[in-house]
Amino acid sequence: MMGRKIAEAMSNKSSRQQSMVLKEDPFSLEVMAVPLPRDFKQPKMEKYDSSSNPIDHLRSFVDLKRLQATPDVIICRAFPPTLRRKARDWGKDELLKDFIVRFNRATLGIKDLQMFAVVTAMMSGTQSRPFKMSLSKNPPDTMHELLKRGEKYVDAEEAYLITKSMKNRSEPDSNKKKKDLGRARTSK
Repeated sequence: MMGRKIAEAMSNKSSRQQSMVLKEDPFSLEVMAVPLPRDFKQPKMEKYDSSSNPIDHLRSFVDLKRLQATPDVIICRAFPPTLRRKARDWGKDELLKDFIVRFNRATLGIKDLQMFAVVTAMMSGTQSRPFKMSLSKNPPDTMHELLKRGEKYVDAEEAYLITKSMKNRSEPDSNKKKKDLGRARTSK
């Protein structure tokens, strides 16, 4: 009896932890559902710390995984652990618009850049969860398509920030009016 209760408690804890991890995961459930191959090995390469060209790091990683005939969805999932904390946390509060401009500039001079590598780098670098999910569910085929989709998410982010800013500005004013009304009533 006691063993069963402990097992139930442990399974509940495990479910809560799993749902927490899934909420923070940048990839869609479809991508996460693909099991790692039995022979999967993370490539032995230096972790990227943001002190050199990120595209070089991404290319090296993708090339190594292609040699192992690793499926694209596994390559996506295997890339983030190749980043050091500084590189993973860089730009945490960066607006999507700023990230896309910076990302586009970084990729302009690169010849023969594969769209898969571009999408993987974009998903790994952006902090916009809805944009990541969109790229994960339906990867764009061209850079133009990627930037057009990015524009839509930039517009949504800006609209959200404007609404949030207006709401924050109006709240103190409404509290002030309530206080002023209270004073007017008590002074009579």
